[in-house]
Amino acid sequence: MVFGQDKSSRSWISLICVLLLHCIEETTCNTHCSRPLSRIVRNQLTEHFYSVFQDRNHEPHSKCPLHASRDLYRIQEGNKTQEYAAKWVCHFCGKAFFSEHHLDVHFDNKHSDKLVKGSTVCLADFCDIFRCDVFEVQRKDYFWEKKLCKEDKLMVRKRRCEALMRSCLPQGNLSVGEEFEILETIGSNTCSLLNCKDYWKRPHNDISAWKIVLYAVVSPFFCMGLIVYYYAIWDYYYGDYPLDTKRSREEEESFSTFGNYRSTPSHLRKRYGERPLMY
Repeated sequence: MVFGQDKSSRSWISLICVLLLHCIEETTCNTHCSRPLSRIVRNQLTEHFYSVFQDRNHEPHSKCPLHASRDLYRIQEGNKTQEYAAKWVCHFCGKAFFSEHHLDVHFDNKHSDKLVKGSTVCLADFCDIFRCDVFEVQRKDYFWEKKLCKEDKLMVRKRRCEALMRSCLPQGNLSVGEEFEILETIGSNTCSLLNCKDYWKRPHNDISAWKIVLYAVVSPFFCMGLIVYYYAIWDYYYGDYPLDTKRSREEEESFSTFGNYRSTPSHLRKRYGERPLMY
């Protein structure tokens, strides 16, 4: 009887262990590559890496880890659209979401088969080179980080960055000058910033396109609203009305003589009612 109970408890323990391992494995598969950090690296690659090769009618080496075709989330990222600030649309099924985060969760739950098959490249793994910590946290002051910065550690990153960029040079016969020009252009926004002086620099074109459009549309209406408001105030208090000139002059002289609010001109009382006037 005791033996039977031991056997039953062991089977339950085994089942629990299997379930735990499955959950851990599933969680690891879903979270092994950070989408937000990969997005930061991807945005920088689009702006400062791929554009350099496109301008010269070249492509990065096919075995380059930063090649667009090797990006794990490339297919999913290419099938989303931000129609406006609070609407993100999935092109696979047409569903809309309030934020990009919720759309990413939707991709994980419903379209996990749309990852690049066979790819092991997670762009978030290159965050130390592309300074994700600077872009992820919206801060203006890095006083303590600068004080505690260690130049030798950043030098190791810089060498790794330079080796990575060299591995991405296009296939074919490039002259030494062309290779140097490509590496210099790419490195000016990546590898050259890996030092204690420049590490926390942010690009000036950091405002998203929809915010620029929003500011451009709202600003003229806001300015016109201010103009109309202040004109209405001015016209209400200082606008011209037909008055009895003789009587008005006598009342103004009376008011200037006694200098108190009881002698307020009758035309002003008619106009403003019993509200106190400020002079």
